[in-house]
Amino acid sequence: MVFSKHLYMVILSYILLIIAVAGAGIALVITHTALILGSLLFIFSLFLIETLVKRLNKFNTKIRIFLDAVEDKENMILFNEQSADKEMNALSHSLNRINELLATTKSQSRIQENFYYSLLEEVPNGVLAWSSEKRVIFVNGAALRLLGVKPIIFLRQLEEQYPALKDFIAHGNVEDSFLLQSNSKKQLSLSMNRMKLNSETITLLAIKDISNELSEKESESWSKLTRVLTHEIMNTIAPIVSLSQTLSLRPGTDEKVIRGLGVIREQSERLMEFTESYRRLSYMPEPKKKRFSLTDSLHNLGLLLQSDFENHIHFILRSTPSDIYIEGDEKQLSQVFLNLLKNSMQSLEGKTDGQIEVTLEVTDKLYIKLLDNGRGIPMELQEKIFVPFFTTKTEGTGIGLSLCWQIIKRHGGNLYLQESGQGRTLFVIEWPIVPFIPK
Repeated sequence: MVFSKHLYMVILSYILLIIAVAGAGIALVITHTALILGSLLFIFSLFLIETLVKRLNKFNTKIRIFLDAVEDKENMILFNEQSADKEMNALSHSLNRINELLATTKSQSRIQENFYYSLLEEVPNGVLAWSSEKRVIFVNGAALRLLGVKPIIFLRQLEEQYPALKDFIAHGNVEDSFLLQSNSKKQLSLSMNRMKLNSETITLLAIKDISNELSEKESESWSKLTRVLTHEIMNTIAPIVSLSQTLSLRPGTDEKVIRGLGVIREQSERLMEFTESYRRLSYMPEPKKKRFSLTDSLHNLGLLLQSDFENHIHFILRSTPSDIYIEGDEKQLSQVFLNLLKNSMQSLEGKTDGQIEVTLEVTDKLYIKLLDNGRGIPMELQEKIFVPFFTTKTEGTGIGLSLCWQIIKRHGGNLYLQESGQGRTLFVIEWPIVPFIPK
């Protein structure tokens, strides 16, 4: 208890003493027995009242200061517990104890809050929260990275960059989901939720990158289609090749017929070779992984293509650290890098100052970046470059980049076009497993 029985007895004694002294003084004045003494007793009773009020006000003042500090969230206040007044010391001790408990609770709450903030920063999905005034309360790094924006304070900063998002926020329901293409061409799935917090409505927006899921589904569909087509085409063409060869060997066959059958056989065989290239896309073997030096492998590819670079293409290989080892199928990965390098070389045709730069960087992942200063890929075609059978080349098959994408995916990585324009095209491979770096 803040107030002890002793304090109650003191207050009661003061009250009884004030009543006794004041009553005696008033009685002496009224009866005219001793006017001066009665007046002095009455004045003394007033002094006792003032003393009691001051004593009680000290308690009230100290409690009010404590409550004001609590309201202002100030827990550095400390009351003196070493005064001559035991009751005041007891009150100060109790208030200091309460203040200490509040400070401990506040510290634990702050630690827990920091833990949840750190936890939200580590999740791969984006989280964005704002108040009813559309002021951003929280946004994690994943949300900024997925949306491709800088730190924001108000929601309108995001709505200006994504007008479609503004309509979803204004009219979307909490059970709805919304697909949004980010500025970096990523496919994002958005879902929204609302909650009441201290009588204020807080809106939460969850952001998930589903580009890989969509790409994998699309790739799986293309693979199934390719298997069916190649199977049917091969089954149809094989008898034609065999029959044309048999007929051309029959005695007495006209010379023109033989030449015609030869043309049929050659075209059929060419079509079978063409179909076989597509079959490789759908029946690609599992990678045979082993540890090898990625830096050396890329260096050797540069030497292999040196004659093709001639004098108009400058090849640069940068590796930080200088030698990086990874686990993977070296033959398959060499095919990926060879295809990417040849694509860069074709984009540099006609340039006298061509440059291809391959950079290896190790941070949280291994990033393999291939940059060239060629003519770039038109904006309207950038979304289609990894689609099987799509090509802009007159003699292309449309499986090169698609095959590269599948090989990297089978190794657990990710291949994407980060940017492309006149004079700058950048392909990036993200390798999720921490590479081995020899000492």
